[in-house]
Amino acid sequence: MHPSLAQRVEAWWDTKPLASQLVTLITFLLAVGLSLSGTVMIGLLQRHLTSQIDDQLIATAHTIQISASSATFAADGQGAIPTLYYVHIHDADGQDRYLYSEDTLKASGTPILPELIDTSSAPISSFRTLPVTVPSSKTGLGWRALVVPVYDQDTGLFSGYMTIALPLSDVQHTLRTTASYFTVAGLIIVIIGGWAGHVLVRRALLPLRSIESTAGKIAAGDLTKRLTPHPPTTEVGSLSLSLNSMLTQVEQSFEARQASERKIKRFVSDASHELRTPLAAISGYCELYSMGGVPAERIDEVMGRIGSESARMATLVEDLLTLARLDEGRPLDIADIDLVKLADNAVFDLQALDPTRTVGLTGINGRTPPMTLIVPADRDRISQVFTNLIGNIVRYTPDGSPVEIALGRSGDTAIVELRDHGPGIDETDRGRVFERFYRADSSRNRRSGGSGLGLAIVSGILAAHRGNASLTKTKGGGLTVRIELPMA
Repeated sequence: MHPSLAQRVEAWWDTKPLASQLVTLITFLLAVGLSLSGTVMIGLLQRHLTSQIDDQLIATAHTIQISASSATFAADGQGAIPTLYYVHIHDADGQDRYLYSEDTLKASGTPILPELIDTSSAPISSFRTLPVTVPSSKTGLGWRALVVPVYDQDTGLFSGYMTIALPLSDVQHTLRTTASYFTVAGLIIVIIGGWAGHVLVRRALLPLRSIESTAGKIAAGDLTKRLTPHPPTTEVGSLSLSLNSMLTQVEQSFEARQASERKIKRFVSDASHELRTPLAAISGYCELYSMGGVPAERIDEVMGRIGSESARMATLVEDLLTLARLDEGRPLDIADIDLVKLADNAVFDLQALDPTRTVGLTGINGRTPPMTLIVPADRDRISQVFTNLIGNIVRYTPDGSPVEIALGRSGDTAIVELRDHGPGIDETDRGRVFERFYRADSSRNRRSGGSGLGLAIVSGILAAHRGNASLTKTKGGGLTVRIELPMA
């Protein structure tokens, strides 16, 4: 189906630049405004000039009506009245007499006088009819005419009707001249207005040109570019403000994506490194055993090593699976749990793992711990948090070093602190220990630590509960892990 003319015009219009559209609209509105004002002005001028002609007609008709008689007009059209007038007298007995000027008829033509009144009836009045416009024998010209009754000067009796007409050629000439002048002036105004509109529109759209230039640089990959600010009360200022906000978000999202990609690459690299060691050990022992290189008395030792490496790898895979589930945002099994009971269990676990340790349960400010500390949370996940932290304490602090578990609340936040008195962590490493696979020992020696996922799991679980974990130095030496969980 072919598009209609209106659709083609609309499609053509949509392809034009905004500056061209604005200049075209300004010029069009200016031309329409001038045309309407010119039309109104010419109409008012025509009405005024015609009113003047009517006034002349009425005054002259009154004078001629008083002085008219059979002797006033000759049959050949000559008489002693103003020569611009065309006079036609129709007597009561049916005779017609005329008065006119040949020069006037040559210039304005002869008026074509219709039956302005019903001559078979009585006189219209003692005065006259209203002036009307009648055509001329010359095309494009006209006359203004009216009819008055004529009375005999001697007897005072009704003797006929007299039609008096004045040419409108001067009026029409004045109107045409005025229209010509106004048309020329209007064209000049439209041209100058269109040029001025073009200059002003281009100047007004300069900020948009700047936006276009900046957008080109951004498209080339420079996300640090920003648009020049303008007053927010203007359209360009509001647009610049919105685009700058959007660019900031895009830049942050791009940086976050790059950071995420680097994090994923590092995660894959670290996971591969952590899994490669136990796999290599298992593969090596299995190959040695299959080749008969393991003496009979060392078979139990080799199988024990294979089992330990398998358990180590299973633990690592389980930690990775836990982190993956946290990243997926799987729903938690939320229920009210008592952190005091979990802390009691942690005290028991620490003493079971190292009977030589002194483990105390206290309040945050050194007072008696609260009787209960209820929070809505997933019991298994929060228990895993305590398990991981206890495991770190046992692994990284000397045997027999004391540990305190402090509990309390601050507003609507429950607080748990696990304070050890071991070697602690350097301040430069405290901000990174919650990263996955991060270990203060860059050599990744198994004798000095685990895989580096324990605190990452703690941070992930607490984040899923809208809580957080932080590290500070224990008073007197050591490390304090502070856990915060919302109570509502």
